[in-house]
Amino acid sequence: MSKTNYGQFLRNTNLILPKQPNHDEFLMVMENVFRCSCLIGVLGAKKWICYVWSAFILIVLLVMESQAIWKVIKALAGWAIDTAGQRSVTARLAGTIFYTIAIISLILASKLFRSWGELSALWVRVERVMAVKVPSDGTLKRRMYFIIGFMTVCSLLEHLLSIVSAIGLDCPSYLIIKRYILISHGFMILRHEYSDWYAIPLAFMSTIATMLWNFQDQLIVLISMGLTSRYSRLNQCLAKICALEKKQMDSDQKTEATKVYTWRKLREAYVKQAMLVRKVDDAIGGIIILSCFCNFYFICLQLFLGITQSQSSEPLRTVYYFTSLGWLCFRVIIVVLAASDINVHSQIALNHIYTHDTLYYNIEMGRLQDQLSKDYVALSGKGFFYLSKSILLQMAGAVITYELVLIQFDDKGTDDVQLNLTKNGVGVD
Repeated sequence: MSKTNYGQFLRNTNLILPKQPNHDEFLMVMENVFRCSCLIGVLGAKKWICYVWSAFILIVLLVMESQAIWKVIKALAGWAIDTAGQRSVTARLAGTIFYTIAIISLILASKLFRSWGELSALWVRVERVMAVKVPSDGTLKRRMYFIIGFMTVCSLLEHLLSIVSAIGLDCPSYLIIKRYILISHGFMILRHEYSDWYAIPLAFMSTIATMLWNFQDQLIVLISMGLTSRYSRLNQCLAKICALEKKQMDSDQKTEATKVYTWRKLREAYVKQAMLVRKVDDAIGGIIILSCFCNFYFICLQLFLGITQSQSSEPLRTVYYFTSLGWLCFRVIIVVLAASDINVHSQIALNHIYTHDTLYYNIEMGRLQDQLSKDYVALSGKGFFYLSKSILLQMAGAVITYELVLIQFDDKGTDDVQLNLTKNGVGVD
């Protein structure tokens, strides 16, 4: 190896100017994800049936939302007939927020799909113009499908538990729908207004809204995994080149020129990758803000109910409160850690550069070091905050602060059902 020409080695191994593949597994998985999202109303395919179904779901959600807002106004103005229990102001507000989240999530996810063609084209273009050969990620596709299945199943199980906790284990079969709707959607429908023709669509839309909420978190996690994978592959390529230079003993002028060229191509690859992250960040920034807001709100809500209502609630409902809280916290952790990995992997290359022998230092390596150390790459909520590991501690501190305030001002007359709604079909599913 000591006598091997450095440039010849690079050509033989195709580290420089390689032939890049014409397909990308990440984009293939995302295409399947958007196609399946049509089932919950997201405009994930350019077919007329998808447009019709998406418009129908959106219109129904808007009708439900307008009715929920009207119920809140009536309660605040003192016009409501019944403001106790599941029809209290708190319950009505929780239901309104839940369906607001579903509507905004549907709109933002559909908007992301409409811009996904341009993003995916940029994704492929960046991959192809990279003048370095990065190793493939053989596990990315499998990990993405695991996350999709895991989050979907857990969300549905949590929704099912909310239904069981609302109706109880002793509910006759012919009363299941009626009891569930009157408890979970009591803020929208009074007992004398109940009808099966009205209740069944409500139960269906509650499940759709739950899946829309889960889908926005899935999008953040999956896209973060794709961006992290690209950084990881670039870092592996850089590590190989560093290891190669340590073994290369021939340092004639021709070899030195090849080394400078190699590091310039590496630096350009990192520049293109950072540009891609920022383009994606612009596209999903709204989804990140919505995800963080609604998860934070319902974590506070479920924790408050679990603490204040556990003494008076049925054991099954108490189990639901804390199970729902646990799933919410776990989901937030998954989202934040997946997104923060982008920032972590964008800095890993610095470790290889710092430990590289100064004997092989060149100007392009110095430029790459300066670029990586000064350029902060991470997903954000439209620039208002960045998804890094530290935000978990900030959110935890904020939750504790708000919980203490809520407990201090807790009205002992608050009914223990008031926000099971939040979840039972109108909340944290």
